[in-house]
Amino acid sequence: MLAFTLILAAYIALPAGAVGVRNVLMPTTVERPDTAAISIRLRLAQRDLQRADSTLSFYRALAPVTPSELEAPPPLTGARDSLSRAIEQLAVLLQRASNAPLPASYRALGESPALRGDPRVRALLDSLIDVQREREQLGGGGTIDPVYISLTTRLNALGRAIQGVGHERLAAVRAEAAALPAPDTSIVSLAIPDTIAAATARAGALRRIANGEAEMRAARSANAAADSTLARERARTRLADIPILIAAAAVLAAFISFGAALLDEMRSPRVADAVEAERLTNQRVLTTVGLRPIPPDRSRRAADRSIPSLLDPTADGYRILAWHIMSRWPADGVVTVAGDEPEVAAVVGSNLAAVFAADARATLLVDAEVESGPVQHVLELERSPGLAAVLENRRKWSEALVPVSVGRSRTIDVLPAGDRGRPLGPTEAQTLMTDILRAARRHDATVVVSSSGDALRRRAGEDVVLCATAGVTRLATLARAVATLVDVGARVRGIVLWEGRPPSVRLNGVTGA
Repeated sequence: MLAFTLILAAYIALPAGAVGVRNVLMPTTVERPDTAAISIRLRLAQRDLQRADSTLSFYRALAPVTPSELEAPPPLTGARDSLSRAIEQLAVLLQRASNAPLPASYRALGESPALRGDPRVRALLDSLIDVQREREQLGGGGTIDPVYISLTTRLNALGRAIQGVGHERLAAVRAEAAALPAPDTSIVSLAIPDTIAAATARAGALRRIANGEAEMRAARSANAAADSTLARERARTRLADIPILIAAAAVLAAFISFGAALLDEMRSPRVADAVEAERLTNQRVLTTVGLRPIPPDRSRRAADRSIPSLLDPTADGYRILAWHIMSRWPADGVVTVAGDEPEVAAVVGSNLAAVFAADARATLLVDAEVESGPVQHVLELERSPGLAAVLENRRKWSEALVPVSVGRSRTIDVLPAGDRGRPLGPTEAQTLMTDILRAARRHDATVVVSSSGDALRRRAGEDVVLCATAGVTRLATLARAVATLVDVGARVRGIVLWEGRPPSVRLNGVTGA
């Protein structure tokens, strides 16, 4: 429970806790257009526009030409101008393909007037278009795709082949222009600079910028719609985050708890069964007890119905325990029932006293576990001064005893712990032991319920019965308790093993389960 609470609090405290768990369990499928490629195309188009504007500015800075100077063009001027335009256009397209090796640059080069009629270029363009279409069908993806890389390599190879043809054509056009007769230098000053190529490049750059800006606006609009969709989904699934967090915390807590329990069990194993307890402690397991359904005959008589629910003196386990004690009756008539689980020791001690009373013995039950007072809750007694008042000299033993019915015409005298809530001091403990031995002389049987630690330090009689709970009591603790009791001179009669779910009683306002 502690691990579950800590993990759940960590999920809630961390900023991306709920979102991260939800994205793992329910990944979002909203697609967002990638604007990186559009931004690259826009930057290339803007660079081409700047280059065209620089070229036009350079031409316009030349000496102005009047309309009269444009009359009577020299021979071969048309052919030279056409070749010059072709050279400039090819040079610009080849430079663009070198600066931006993209399919669009290769296609613009292949579709230029200078290369359009070349059959090699047509074949390369057809292959380029087919490979580009196939690559676009694959999509970029989130991982490295060997097929996508192969198609990209093929595109680059086709583009370089088109560039090679373009370079050959540029060299041929330049050679053709060089073969023309030299122009008349007398009218060189009257020649008009050819700005058609620069103007064409500028117009193309403007067109690409306009298209790129339109694509960017559409992509941003799509991203805004995707963000809105995600916001609505998160608002709709905000309440669903709570069960997701609880489920994730429960799974992690289960793993952590299992690992911690396994490690704890490997370091210090617990009692599994009677054979293991006997082998480790060299003491007999006198009986095994546990909770059982109330027999039907308990509801037939009013005297039986008034018996507390945890009292079951007819159970075989408690009768066997009483037979073991009666087979070698303690010299002082006192039996101490001790254990690390106070509720188990209280249930076993109360039922042992009830069996003694059913055997027509005047029985006294003393709750020496003054810190928790488990006997009072096992026997469902009302709050009373009990042992605390006796130790503080506020009550006498006879005034503090409470009779409890354990069957038809059978009762036991019970001295509950009272409202003390703190351990006994050395003087009080010694006084209590003396008073118990004195009271035992007026009863046939006396059962003292105590913790294992108190039984080691002080006890009224020599006979001790240790209680252990299967799956709870550690083997090392049980063996150490038995060895210490033997060392201090106690007579350990044996071990009572509690099997199954522990009894549920309230100890100082806390329910033991």
